[in-house]
Amino acid sequence: MMRHFRLSLLPVLACLAACSTPYRPAIVVHDSATFPGIAGITALAGARPVDVILVHGMCTHDTGWAERQIDRIAGIIEAHGPSPIPATGVPAAGPVAPTRIGIVERTRRLAGGTVRFHALVWSPLTAPLKHQLDFDMTGDPTDCSGAGECKPKRTSLNGYVKDNLLNDCLSDAVIYQGESHVAIRDAMVQTIAHVIDNNPDSETPLVVVAESLGSKMLFDALSAMLESWQPRTRALGQEAARRLGLLFMAGNQLPILGLAEQSAGPRALAVQDSLQRFLDLRRRQPNRRTEALRRLAVVAFTDPNDLLSYRLLPARYTAPDVAVADVLVSNDSSWLGLIENPMTAHLDYLANPDVGTMIACGFPPERFCR
Repeated sequence: MMRHFRLSLLPVLACLAACSTPYRPAIVVHDSATFPGIAGITALAGARPVDVILVHGMCTHDTGWAERQIDRIAGIIEAHGPSPIPATGVPAAGPVAPTRIGIVERTRRLAGGTVRFHALVWSPLTAPLKHQLDFDMTGDPTDCSGAGECKPKRTSLNGYVKDNLLNDCLSDAVIYQGESHVAIRDAMVQTIAHVIDNNPDSETPLVVVAESLGSKMLFDALSAMLESWQPRTRALGQEAARRLGLLFMAGNQLPILGLAEQSAGPRALAVQDSLQRFLDLRRRQPNRRTEALRRLAVVAFTDPNDLLSYRLLPARYTAPDVAVADVLVSNDSSWLGLIENPMTAHLDYLANPDVGTMIACGFPPERFCR
């Protein structure tokens, strides 16, 4: 009996030895700035609502993603923040923007105030081009010749990474940095302008939660709005820049995407990345921010095993009007110190309870967070 008991423990012990999540709980990098959470900003806003814009990153996403993320963030705020005020006639969804970027909008009573969520779904913009790679999907006979081999033979791990991380995800970055860049950026400009125009209030705080490629798309769009020759678009961009008080970035890709915007010549000089450019343009705007929103908090969540992500390096962005925090997290278990699932490492930031709690409560946690 004792021998059988010992043998039955072997798989459990092997798993404990093989699996690890080195950054769970999350680790805030030394010298990072403190930052508030959505619950804290909502409590500070009082009677004013708080607008939260969510932007997904590379890989195929749909409205289901938007619904899940809104429910997830709202649920964490409800679990950790102050008791919500009673809901009275709050609309379930807002209007849909007249662009090809979809918007899922929900208004929730949270943390003693009102939070208006606006989740932007841009994935349909790149889907038609990505379908050109369908012929190469592992095991799918879509390009057969008469007597030739038509089913690509790959190992299961290589096939998984090729089909998902490359054909479905990295392809989004290639498309955005190529000929489609201006069209996609302009669609994002129209969508952000629509959100700001439909929720006017120069004193209402704005929070952004952006994932991977979505961060760069957002910064490019905001910069384009601030430089627009159209007075209305420029004014809406100024309002967004003035109201922005809290920015969460999950799976930051600015360092590698910025390489596509630099020259490789012998006299090449490093240029501003999209976040640096937006921050610089924001400082030049004539509208002054309210005292409560004077310093923008920029928070980057990075899983070191996420092959597509990079830390922010605060020295590039920290200034009197900007506070930067780097947070290391583990989105999945690593096995034998050899590998962590590359898909979950990059795509599951908002499913990570540590990330969700920090988005809701900040760091250090708000004193009223339970």
